[in-house]
Amino acid sequence: MTTFSFPAGIHMWSDILLQRPRLSLLVLGSSCLAVVAAVAALGTWFQLEVCAMCWFQRLVLLLAGTGFLLAAAWPRAQRVTLRLGEFGLLLGLASAARQTYLLFHIDSASGSCGAGLLYYLQIGNYEAFFRAGLLGGLDCATHQPLILGLYLPQWSLLAFCGLLAAYAAGMLVCARNGRSRQP
Repeated sequence: MTTFSFPAGIHMWSDILLQRPRLSLLVLGSSCLAVVAAVAALGTWFQLEVCAMCWFQRLVLLLAGTGFLLAAAWPRAQRVTLRLGEFGLLLGLASAARQTYLLFHIDSASGSCGAGLLYYLQIGNYEAFFRAGLLGGLDCATHQPLILGLYLPQWSLLAFCGLLAAYAAGMLVCARNGRSRQP
């Protein structure tokens, strides 16, 4: 039976994770917040109207970042706060994957993506916002600028995949070395 070993560069990162798991959670949470800031800046730069899917992705990134930052700051509640971060990343991944799918299969998009976040907050229909954030519509699949060869939803999908991969790598390193479920 062959054993799996990490490449040489990963050993340094795994040592950091094992010695300072709270620091890695701090970096992960800060990265989530930095992605939100970058997407907001790009939306302003390209003068994009923020659809329900984009708002949803930003909010779940804020949820994930808050969960990871709370896990770093409050180790006793880490089990709950890590679940918040995981939940946010998985919801965001689903939304970004759906929006990327809609970009290339516009015929499967039906109706409007819905109004922005403020509209849903005013009418108090949070279920419709949640549905629009995960399913989207025709508005979410059109009028997207190319940024370095990719559309903004594709960049969001890459960001969610990267954040999940970093979190999973931390979990794998800790599990391999017998630590509890803290990255």
